[in-house]
Amino acid sequence: MKTNGFVIIATLFCFAFGSTTLKAQVDLTANPVTLLFGDINVGIDAKISNNFSLGATAGYGKGDLWGLVDSRQSILGTLTGKYYFSPKHGADGFYVNGFGRYTNRNLQASYKNDPENVGRKGEFTRQQVGIGFGLGYKAISNKGFVFDIGTGIGRSVFSHNSTNYDENEYKIPEFFRTMGYFRIGLGYRFGMDKE
Repeated sequence: MKTNGFVIIATLFCFAFGSTTLKAQVDLTANPVTLLFGDINVGIDAKISNNFSLGATAGYGKGDLWGLVDSRQSILGTLTGKYYFSPKHGADGFYVNGFGRYTNRNLQASYKNDPENVGRKGEFTRQQVGIGFGLGYKAISNKGFVFDIGTGIGRSVFSHNSTNYDENEYKIPEFFRTMGYFRIGLGYRFGMDKE
């Protein structure tokens, strides 16, 4: 995980530093909340015009959630197009967005819940690809520091859920094929003229 995280961060920094020589404005952010769960979630947002930007986020998580499950792995990626209302520094302020999102989650747990004290194992897997819309707010300081908060909801166009309980696999019906996200990003804008 550390190697994958390092490669993702190094690639994003290369794009960000490259943008300073091209005079482009690029925001590089990380989600501090996911660090509480031992995950990494980084994003890059490129200013196309004062009112529009294109962005991407990538996340990876692995662990046992403080001993609640035996193992957990999650991989996600999101592409967004953001339209800003009344930007001050360009591509900032209140925005609405459209997004495409991919998620892949796997949880494994073992537990003892019967009178004979026999261990049981369960596994839950979910893969989704979807599209949707959202809204948020991005603040840029005069020195280039970025605070971005956003949320969104959408519908999965592809979804596969399964549960394996004691070697028996069960398919979970998709009554509501919704998917959502909530993100906080702290970072820096590269290529910005400082005031």
